[in-house]
Amino acid sequence: MSKWITNRHVVVAAIALLMILAACSSPVVTGMKVHMQNQEYEDTIHLADSVIAEGDSLNAEIWFWRGRAQVSMNRWLSSSESFEKTWELDTQGKHDISEYWFAFFNAAASIMNEGDIDSAVELLQTGAEIYPERPDFDLMMGDINLNVHGDNAAALESFQSASRKATALIPAMELQISETSDPYMANYYSQSLDQITIICIQALYNSGSVLSIMSLDLPEEDASDLIEQAKAEYRKALEIDPTNVDVLEALADTYMLEGDYESAIDIFNNAFIQIDQGVTEGWLDPEEANEIKANMMISKGYAYIEMGEFEQAISELNAAQDLIGNDFIVLSTLAHANFVMENYDEALSILDSAIMIEGLTNDALANAYYTKFACFSRKEMDREAADALETAIEFDPDNARYWELLASTYSRLGRRNDAIDAMQKAQDLGGE
Repeated sequence: MSKWITNRHVVVAAIALLMILAACSSPVVTGMKVHMQNQEYEDTIHLADSVIAEGDSLNAEIWFWRGRAQVSMNRWLSSSESFEKTWELDTQGKHDISEYWFAFFNAAASIMNEGDIDSAVELLQTGAEIYPERPDFDLMMGDINLNVHGDNAAALESFQSASRKATALIPAMELQISETSDPYMANYYSQSLDQITIICIQALYNSGSVLSIMSLDLPEEDASDLIEQAKAEYRKALEIDPTNVDVLEALADTYMLEGDYESAIDIFNNAFIQIDQGVTEGWLDPEEANEIKANMMISKGYAYIEMGEFEQAISELNAAQDLIGNDFIVLSTLAHANFVMENYDEALSILDSAIMIEGLTNDALANAYYTKFACFSRKEMDREAADALETAIEFDPDNARYWELLASTYSRLGRRNDAIDAMQKAQDLGGE
């Protein structure tokens, strides 16, 4: 073969390659790809914007590369807009935007932090439409429904949707890990699996918590069904991670709601083992571990009080106090235990220490003074009881029950007119 023929074949091949490139991409897109390869993200965006401004706004590929450049610069809102446009224009699905769901999620989170809840919701809804398999959008919508709108039913629906989607994704991701031989992709898939697993557990935990909250507003016979549903959600989460301390505590608290204190204590004891293991393995900070254990000990103490095992209750509460010091909840629960045991002087002494804690809410102070009133009443010290209840009312002036009890106390003290006024106030507030 002559040299001319060989070169001719090279020329023909080069022309064919150019024709293929031309068929796949416009010169503008080719330029954008070059800028992206050189990490010239601003130039990529500028080139895209120039073409779009000139009227070429229906080219999905331009929007796709524009979105990728914006993602590289952490411009979440503008990148989500680009990918939404890509999705609208790319009816044949030529451009894979499946990996860029987080642009919509991050944009929604940023906007929500700025206080624009409505726009954040719109972004989450758009993200869920484009990426219907992703649980992240439902999880955030659940948070908004619960904490912003106060809509428990809507929050529960969102959280349960998130858990279903995450549960469906886990085996698919495990299969990806098992089938790849690329270490980089194996690490990428593993990180994605960890993320989805966390979301799944969080969604199940939130579902259980909402069900528990909803049960509090129902009669006992109606609440039991919701409590059973809450326990089922927590158990699903523990099937994924049996060592999750937050879920274990929530499950124990659910048993507390229905009065099954022995089961709650067993779960708390299991959680203590996991906490100690977490400290040993280094994934749980010792100070944080002490706080978690102390909160559980308070709940255990309350359970023992309800079971009539007062000495065991005080032992648990003293242990909690050793871990976190003079915490108000520890002290108030200790005071309650001593009150039930008729150790009124000890209860009053503990309450005096509790009241001295700085930063207490009005509700906390009202409850503390009310318990002092109860102690003084049991000791038949009506004047001191009236003083304590008057102070409680200063912190909770609209509590009809307080005014009713104050009327009775005034009556025992012979303060007839004050008793009448207090009873009238109770009735005005809707008391019996």
